[in-house]
Amino acid sequence: MARRTLILMAVVLLLVSAPALPLPEYGADEVASFTFGHSGSSDSDVRNSELMPFDSVVRPADGLPFDITVEFSYELLEREEHAPCAGAYVQLRLDGVSAFQTVRSGHTDEGGRVTFTGLDAGTYMARIEADDDRWVRVLDGSRTITPTYYWNTQQFQASSDVEIGYRIEDQARGAWAVYSNLRDGGAWLNERTGWERSQVTVVWPEGDWPHSHGNEIHLPPDELFDAAAWRRDVALHEYAHCVHYELRGGSFPEGDGPDPHYIDSESSPGFAFTEGWAQFFERAVDGDPARPDGTSLESTLYADGPFGHGDEGDADGVIVEGAVAAVFWDLYDGEDASDRPAGSPRGDHVDDQFSTLWNILYDRQPDSLEDIKRAWPVRDGNVTAVFRNSRVPMEVDPPRNPVSFTSSHELGEGSMDSTISITWSGAIDSGSGVMGYSIVLSTEASATPDAIVDSTVGSYTSPSLSPGTYYLHIMTVDRDGNWAEDVYTVGPFVIDEGAVPVDDPVFPEGDPERAFLGLVIVLAVIGSLLLLVLTLDGKGARPPAPPPPSSNCPYCGRFDHGGEFCPYCGGRLR
Repeated sequence: MARRTLILMAVVLLLVSAPALPLPEYGADEVASFTFGHSGSSDSDVRNSELMPFDSVVRPADGLPFDITVEFSYELLEREEHAPCAGAYVQLRLDGVSAFQTVRSGHTDEGGRVTFTGLDAGTYMARIEADDDRWVRVLDGSRTITPTYYWNTQQFQASSDVEIGYRIEDQARGAWAVYSNLRDGGAWLNERTGWERSQVTVVWPEGDWPHSHGNEIHLPPDELFDAAAWRRDVALHEYAHCVHYELRGGSFPEGDGPDPHYIDSESSPGFAFTEGWAQFFERAVDGDPARPDGTSLESTLYADGPFGHGDEGDADGVIVEGAVAAVFWDLYDGEDASDRPAGSPRGDHVDDQFSTLWNILYDRQPDSLEDIKRAWPVRDGNVTAVFRNSRVPMEVDPPRNPVSFTSSHELGEGSMDSTISITWSGAIDSGSGVMGYSIVLSTEASATPDAIVDSTVGSYTSPSLSPGTYYLHIMTVDRDGNWAEDVYTVGPFVIDEGAVPVDDPVFPEGDPERAFLGLVIVLAVIGSLLLLVLTLDGKGARPPAPPPPSSNCPYCGRFDHGGEFCPYCGGRLR
């Protein structure tokens, strides 16, 4: 074998340095086996692992400088086909006085090719890394210090244009499988949304089960998880978790789930949302709802625990990851009237709404499918059917606004209190229930609040207002995100010139509990002051200095103690 390798090396050196000679085609049994190299830049390190060329073309010399083109591919798992090492970082190195030095670098194109131009005659080699400097890099987890997976080529002499092809065939080629799959995920997302996930690091082999840490993915060795690095669904699933993590600014939705978990597992809204998004993403990249286990995201049965990991007959799709994934898929794919649960009159009539889904994920950072449902902008009968088909309760009937109120001010009557306090009641939603209110305080009698929840309780206290006439406008929203069809307006409230904030009295009328609390506070303050006076008296303390000369408060007429606000009425003095 050693003799055959030496012969091949001599032939290649001759071919590359002697232009225009016919080139032999190397058979599989004539190519030396490839091994993975070690880190280092010395001659001995570089030459530990050399990729033999499987194909090369030398062109007639037409003077210097010249070009060198290298092409890299890797054998697939079954070794019956090969795929290009696309987008990968490559260095071209020239033999120097004591070591090879990098003279050019670049990235392979989608065919695994890269061309280096403007070269002089010499002895060269190329190094390729499983790193695209954009979406993914793959590290060797079998080493204490985890270097990026890389391969070095056999050195060769060149004095004119040359094209050389290399094929990676060793066991470490699995790094290129996960590398390529994650690049597909990054490219698909960028094409659909214009957004790019920062580079994700994959460590293989590492751990005992595939998992994502947010910015890093760990894939176990084959003896613990068969062909983990080769499983496209596994790689894209974990990459989807990395996407979700960065979208949320470095976190996952809160919530626990069972271990192990399944597509029909019942968990929590946050956990089901996280896993459902990943299950959807791995299928959406390929545009195919069929999963490797034979199931399909076109199914609407996951919330019924078809594999025995949940119950059936109830509307709990929000906490079942498969149901979440099925909703996302139906919002993403085209119309399919046959996609509906047994006995349902409505199928999936929603066409390509991924952009809407993505905008909600990007802008709102939802914590569950409930948040997606509530944020959906146009929820007609077709969208409602998609949620209901996966056992996610959803109503479209609007809630009713409040019908009564109490306030600190009489309507239409001027007041010297510059703050307005209002409490309302009577808002009702017979479906999902009232979630909250959008509120706007305006000088306009017909203003309309925006569709953003400002309060979840039926009360509001304004800041200190300038003189004028005000109206409070209230709009109710239910827990399914339906807004009331009208606006409940309270007013007018008139704030007079010179009005100031009026604090609550020490003993509030009609509130025994607060009155008692106020009494306790007053007694505690008085007791503390008496104790301080006795203590100072026993030490012969000097009497306090007289207050600085001042005037009276222009609002209440009481003595001005020199502070920024009057201690009696709260009016601003300075």
